Amino acid sequence: MTRVVDWKLAERIALALAGEGPAWDGDEAELRTESDHAADLVRDYTGLRTRGDLPAAELIRRDEWARVSIESFRSLSADVEEVLSERLRRSGGGTVPQKIARAATGAEVGLAVGYLAQRVIGQYDVALIGPTRAPRLLFVGPNLSAARERLQVDRDLFMRWIALHETTHAVQFAAVPWLREHLGSTAEELFRGAAIEVKPGEILQQLVRVNPRELVRSFASGELARLLWSPEQRRLVDRLLATMTIVEGYAEHVMDAVGDRLDPGYAELRRRLDRDRERRGPLDTLVSKLLGLEMKMAQYRRGKLFCDEVANRAGIEALNRVWEGPDSLPAPEEIDDPGAWLERVGAQRRRRFFALFR
Repeated sequence: MTRVVDWKLAERIALALAGEGPAWDGDEAELRTESDHAADLVRDYTGLRTRGDLPAAELIRRDEWARVSIESFRSLSADVEEVLSERLRRSGGGTVPQKIARAATGAEVGLAVGYLAQRVIGQYDVALIGPTRAPRLLFVGPNLSAARERLQVDRDLFMRWIALHETTHAVQFAAVPWLREHLGSTAEELFRGAAIEVKPGEILQQLVRVNPRELVRSFASGELARLLWSPEQRRLVDRLLATMTIVEGYAEHVMDAVGDRLDPGYAELRRRLDRDRERRGPLDTLVSKLLGLEMKMAQYRRGKLFCDEVANRAGIEALNRVWEGPDSLPAPEEIDDPGAWLERVGAQRRRRFFALFR
């Protein structure tokens, strides 16, 4: 199969850009202890019950994270690449333009991953598309060190904070078995549909002409065929983003709720983190926008506001209804209207209750 992306070039660029970074002064055993403790705190607060063991924390380098991410991108795009490469072959677009397109796209992917490899502190890595594989709980040592130095906060508190955030994701997926399949099937339907509906020759023309910034943003946010989406694909995108907004917002809510109980210094850490996000330099801000990271921050904010409001009104038990099934997830328009969501899921529960007596 002729690849649409030059993955070898992408990896070379990502590894070169990632660099080594400052060494972290701790070890993997410390991270595992913090993560295990965080998992207990998350389960106690949320009431979520995990199925099976959670992945053990791993301390990795930037280059290891870059390789994991390149492979994740490659897995996400495998089916799409197969369809697109066949259409490119049939379109007879020529070998040279195809090579240029592959190299350009590979370079953009490499730049995106290389930049993120310098920034990502921790990640719950789960395969959404393709064969099931064991999830991983990853912490990037150099970025732990750089972030703590930048924030100038207590080391132990910082460790608890990052362990809480990533471990909350691990608890979410382990306690909600349908979540991985829901996200994966939505993404798969989106990517496959985007590829199938493209007319022969259209992909090559788009890849050659497209503004490189659009390619960067598309790959960085997992939106492989962004420029070619139909109204149906855009509906799927809205659904996918709404789900991820709740996944991220729930983690932010839990992190704050548990953190406030855990240490009185947590509130100051949160303020410093928010200021750090706001006080990035102009170049950093520009690159973040190009990579779609501004959308990520918006996800955090909208999702957290929703989760905070629901929990404040009706408690964590009511908020946990988002995990009862895909139909219980907020629709895109309900994320900004928690009251409408509470009313809808309450009505669903009443209908199910009365149905038992019919």
